Amino acid sequence: SSRVRDRSIRRSLIIAIVAMVAQQFSGINNAFNYSTTFLSANGLPPATVTTIAILMNVGNVLITLLSVWLMDRAGRRVLLLASSLGMLSSIGFLTLALSSPGQWWTPLLAVVSVVGFVMSFGVGMGPVPWLLPAEVFPPDKCSLGAAVASSGNWLANALVGIIFLPLSASLQGFCFVPFAAILLAFFSFTFAHIPETRGKTIGTIIEEINGVQPDRIR
Repeated sequence: SSRVRDRSIRRSLIIAIVAMVAQQFSGINNAFNYSTTFLSANGLPPATVTTIAILMNVGNVLITLLSVWLMDRAGRRVLLLASSLGMLSSIGFLTLALSSPGQWWTPLLAVVSVVGFVMSFGVGMGPVPWLLPAEVFPPDKCSLGAAVASSGNWLANALVGIIFLPLSASLQGFCFVPFAAILLAFFSFTFAHIPETRGKTIGTIIEEINGVQPDRIR
């Protein structure tokens, strides 16, 4: 479509699509959908796997409530950066736990890291990408931008779901490391290209994205 190729929304479209795709390639749905599979396959006892399944769902609900409060206080950009770093740290600890079966601290570290991973997602990477289209596109192009970005989200969701089990079987305890690399790349992208949108008009946000602050948007 010629509207998708519109130069005036190109950078906004890149920001929205990257945020949506990174949301899925953070590995969050693998934690929810396949936690029992990859935790059990890496030697964690059933009681620990059950505890993780319960706590990560409880944590997801609680952190979602907190994110509503933080959204207009901390800002969208800050929450994206903090969320990415929190998920990265959690993957590091989870990888240590999964690659160290039989240690006395392994079950506790696995619980803390998976719950931390889910809660870090809920504070920023979960809600903010869905909010961005309403703030980075002009009103007459918002529906188009949101549709394209959400399509990218669902395609990424399907792709991650297809590749995770073979990836887990191949990498075993290191199965979340590729997602850590993507989170690191998204952190860098957010720092360089996504402006803070809290408290700004849509016009001001679009001007920043399109070059008023070229040192950050280039």
